[in-house]
Amino acid sequence: YSGIGSALGGLCWVAREVYGEHNPAWKMFRMWMLNESPSWFRKAYIKYGERFANFIANKPRLKARIRKWMDSKIGR
Repeated sequence: YSGIGSALGGLCWVAREVYGEHNPAWKMFRMWMLNESPSWFRKAYIKYGERFANFIANKPRLKARIRKWMDSKIGR
């Protein structure tokens, strides 16, 4: 990605933590979050996402549950 795509990549800390940097699913979730998610969710994700991603980094069972929910939002 370049331009706005790479700038917005910084917004998806949780999705990158959950899916992994090299899995394109995190980019699909970013598109859902920016374009289709409720505004309250988008605002909370942008405000707290980086901290939350750090919190779940060493919690694989929690990440698996979050991944399942994210998958439901991106049609996986």
